Amino acid sequence: MKNDPQHGRRSALAAMLAGIGGVGSGLALPVLAQGTGSKAAPAPAAGPAWPVVEAAGKKEAKVVFYHNITPPGGELVVREFRKEFPGIEVEATRFASAALIERFSTEFSAGRHLADVVLTVPDERIFDGTKTGWMASWVPPEAKNYPASVNWNSRNMLFHIDTAREAIIWNKRRVRPADAPKDWTDLFDPKWKGRIGMNPPWRSVGPQAVVALWEKLGYGDTAAKLKANDVRFFEGSGGLLQAVLRGDIDVAQISDLPLNVALQDGAPLGFVYSPTANVMSLGWAYVAAKAARPNAAKVFVNWLLSARGQIMIQAYAGLPGSRPGIPPLSHLPPTANLANPIDGLTLIPPAKQKQIVDHWRSTFGVL
Repeated sequence: MKNDPQHGRRSALAAMLAGIGGVGSGLALPVLAQGTGSKAAPAPAAGPAWPVVEAAGKKEAKVVFYHNITPPGGELVVREFRKEFPGIEVEATRFASAALIERFSTEFSAGRHLADVVLTVPDERIFDGTKTGWMASWVPPEAKNYPASVNWNSRNMLFHIDTAREAIIWNKRRVRPADAPKDWTDLFDPKWKGRIGMNPPWRSVGPQAVVALWEKLGYGDTAAKLKANDVRFFEGSGGLLQAVLRGDIDVAQISDLPLNVALQDGAPLGFVYSPTANVMSLGWAYVAAKAARPNAAKVFVNWLLSARGQIMIQAYAGLPGSRPGIPPLSHLPPTANLANPIDGLTLIPPAKQKQIVDHWRSTFGVL
């Protein structure tokens, strides 16, 4: 690492901010599970004028934010929001995606309405929540700067903020270029026995979608193959990346949430996206219908969709933003350049999720 680990991040951030308003790559989403096309997003729904909402949000003075951004990205994004809205405190709590959805669902069912804003990669429970009262109905003013697909099914509840992609990484100090993985099937090569890691599919949605893709590609029982290869499980993408850097493992299948930031900081990591097919995990945000601070929550989500908010998501969370025209990530390719990118939710309807989780738990003896 560099002596100043923030140097690369600050330089990249300065370049991104300089590029606001210029020609950027944006984010292309060739396959969307819930998309509505490329027409412009609808105008904001009728309601109080936005200055009134902002003023009320400043009086509420706080937002409770549940998210799945890799540390310390969430805290840094919140810090940037508070520079623009210093009177609104943000209490941020990070969860893995599956745990976050379970947490919100449990609290909602118990009448404990603690979270004001939720940002996560969804599973079917989130979409069920659009029918059972989880989410406020509104349209952020910033939505006018996006295609209609930013607004899930034009329901005025869920808004697309960012995208993670599944990748393979390795420690360049321990893996020779000639031996580096090239595609998914390399993960099952016995040469990596005891030297490979991943996020367990029972923990979050991204690995479940990858496993479903492997099945569609005809790779067979990948749980059994990776068990034979003595795969090691780590808690989340951040834990996986650190394990690779420490040399605990040499290779990992990973959601690329922490990768761009690590590369900005000079981490000796190689990476590859599959030349065959790739899984995307779209991050969606919503304001809780029963939020204690609904106006401050709307101010925060609208800021996440603003040009500056999107730049901060990219700079600190390391994820491609969804806003057209913003500069691309500094070290990773845009989604449009990946081979056959697929929204992972199309691969894992609820029954498939359960089948994958149950099989992997059984294979690895996890109750």
